[in-house]
Amino acid sequence: MFTPDQSARDLYRIWMRIMNKLNESESIPRKFGIDIPLYPSEIHTLQVIGDHPETNVRTVAEHLGITPGAASQTITKLSRRDLVTKVRGLKNEKEVHLVLTSSGRTAYDAHETVHEQVFQKIAGRIGRLSPEQVSFLEHVLHAMESVYDERIDEVRSEMNELKHRRGEKQ
Repeated sequence: MFTPDQSARDLYRIWMRIMNKLNESESIPRKFGIDIPLYPSEIHTLQVIGDHPETNVRTVAEHLGITPGAASQTITKLSRRDLVTKVRGLKNEKEVHLVLTSSGRTAYDAHETVHEQVFQKIAGRIGRLSPEQVSFLEHVLHAMESVYDERIDEVRSEMNELKHRRGEKQ
């Protein structure tokens, strides 16, 4: 069995601290050039739609790493606020494409500016990375992502089993 050294544990603690800060930031709505404050999950949904014109709910969910049900709920909220329009497909009436409204585009553009500012700050603090360093960091981040993907699947499975035992709908 693999036994991590102390440096790996220290890196994991830093990662958890970052995750806690990201979780905290998810509860803080912000304005992005419009009068409507948006939570990070909402602006990131707009980001996917803006990056992938005429996308659909399933594609948004895949890009965000969330369930299609969660993506659908967020898209419905954004649609009610006139930030996203649902457009029926021309070839297939069942197909629904998502398009940003002008307010949605304004928020998207403001968010892109914020992302670039944050990226520039991080890149400035990291400095230049060698190809080997980039490869190593990609390896670490992909490993962490895959562990969390597995953990999410485990927890969802446990919750579904619990609901099933209680006779609740899933």
